[in-house]
Amino acid sequence: MQLVADRYEFRVRWEPFLLRPEMPTEGIPKDPPTPGKPRVNPRLKDAGLQVGIDFTGKCDRYPNTLQAHTLLEFAKEHKDGNLQNDISEKLFQAYFTDGLYPDTALLVKIAADVGLDKEQVKHFITKKENIDAAHKKALDWSRQGVSGVPCFIMNGQTTFSGAQDTPAFVKMFQTIAAKFPLEQL
Repeated sequence: MQLVADRYEFRVRWEPFLLRPEMPTEGIPKDPPTPGKPRVNPRLKDAGLQVGIDFTGKCDRYPNTLQAHTLLEFAKEHKDGNLQNDISEKLFQAYFTDGLYPDTALLVKIAADVGLDKEQVKHFITKKENIDAAHKKALDWSRQGVSGVPCFIMNGQTTFSGAQDTPAFVKMFQTIAAKFPLEQL
């Protein structure tokens, strides 16, 4: 996006999606890593390192991400939604690199670190109706055909899913801007 910021206007939004919709709230324990079966696929490890992400596999549980999605829904409604990306980056760092499980305490800390009110966040992300609303949105995205993450939607058009290199994004930005321009206000 930085390469073409002079040509296009970007607004990044994170939407809820559950890779494992039936995951119990407490998550599922991971098997211990072994030399023959590491927690992080070597291909993913290498790809991450190329873009500055250290996938360590340190966390001992696969998480239920619903409360994290509820936090992102909260962030979407505050400060013009501009904190969603900061929260996501901190969540990824905490889980994938530092090995921290995304429980309520960690989510509240991350929210406070980006400038959100701790008490408001804790109240919102623990309230059943908010969690249920995030769950419904996640299921709606699945019904609309989203089957993996990341999934990129540009100007209302589903483009591609999965990690992409910079030239693929630049080409897609050009294609979408030409074929599906947004109306200027």
